[in-house]
Amino acid sequence: MGKNKFHHNDGGFTLIELLAAIGVASILMAIAIPSFLSTLPGLRLTDAARQVATDLQQVRMRAIARNIPYQISFSTTSYVMQRCNGACINDGGNIALPDGITVTASTVPQFQPRGTAAADATITLTNGSSTTRVCVKTVGRVNIQNASCS
Repeated sequence: MGKNKFHHNDGGFTLIELLAAIGVASILMAIAIPSFLSTLPGLRLTDAARQVATDLQQVRMRAIARNIPYQISFSTTSYVMQRCNGACINDGGNIALPDGITVTASTVPQFQPRGTAAADATITLTNGSSTTRVCVKTVGRVNIQNASCS
């Protein structure tokens, strides 16, 4: 004659279901994280190449806009933009490359007021195991290549 005193709630998770879900998620992360960490050096190298190519385009645009030559001077792990009205002087501070990336340049890429480069230049970026090149052509074109600049 009476109603059941106990009310059954089906709306939540049990402790066992929650622990099982956490266990499965932990196993998946243990598999995925080492794979992700092994791709980081390649991502840093790609990021550095894009950064250098973008800054070379920016220097080219400055040369055109200000009607004076501009260049980028590279050291091993950083570079600086320079304006060259007679002698070349720094036009900003050193720009650091991502950790583990080193850079060498075949020649200092200098852009003339018409947007052309003084000479072809190859900027080689490496992370120790991989290499990417940023190519500058005398017509002012800047592009990123994995193979040699041709």
